[in-house]
Amino acid sequence: MDEILKNIEKDFNNQASIKQKRPDIYQLYLPIFHEDGDMIDLFIVPKEKDKYTLCDFGLTLQRLSYSYDIDTENKEAIFQKILLENNLYEQKGNICLDTTIENVFSNIMHITHALAKIGSMRYFKREVIESLFIEMLDEFINQELQEFHPESKVLPIPDRDDLEADYQFSPNGHPVYLFGVKDVSKARLATISCLEFQKANLNFRGWVVNDDFEKLPKKDRSRLTNTCDKQFTSLDEFKMNAKIFLEREKK
Repeated sequence: MDEILKNIEKDFNNQASIKQKRPDIYQLYLPIFHEDGDMIDLFIVPKEKDKYTLCDFGLTLQRLSYSYDIDTENKEAIFQKILLENNLYEQKGNICLDTTIENVFSNIMHITHALAKIGSMRYFKREVIESLFIEMLDEFINQELQEFHPESKVLPIPDRDDLEADYQFSPNGHPVYLFGVKDVSKARLATISCLEFQKANLNFRGWVVNDDFEKLPKKDRSRLTNTCDKQFTSLDEFKMNAKIFLEREKK
């Protein structure tokens, strides 16, 4: 350990200090900070010959939990995406990055940047979190609903490319058109589309899965409810009940 610790002190021009917390666990006190001025917690431990692990022993998530909970699938997906994009891994909340003597400085800068980003998750704009809604819906459909022959981006009325359904299922003789609704504009498009399909005398079922039904204005909720055949108020509800309702369409 002595060699890599000396390298760290040298790389930071002696502006870093290192303290042994327990046998083979050293805390790095670095001039690298969270956005509120608190120093980023970072430790280094030996892993195997000539290899080491930089980690935070869960302190980043603990710190974040004081003001922000990763308590939804979307938030968890954002967190996992940050880990994946930065080649980090997590062990029961402990965020880690393996390193060597040669790469320790660049890896310290890399992991601390990622930890600062995770620590600032509470400031992420809601639309960033919402952007994963369609991605997660698509993933679920392609992994769990293949038996119902899903097709994406279908045009029930061929010459109306402005009335695209996000997905089509074919459990029986008539199609089920599904719209993923994450905002007001998509709610209105789903409403208009279902009305136009009805005017065209299509034999179909119109389904909607909402990102968050309650956030839609009252009038849009009413229009959507009065127009579509089945509405799921959240992605979680769709995941729990989609197969049940698709099976019922077979009868």
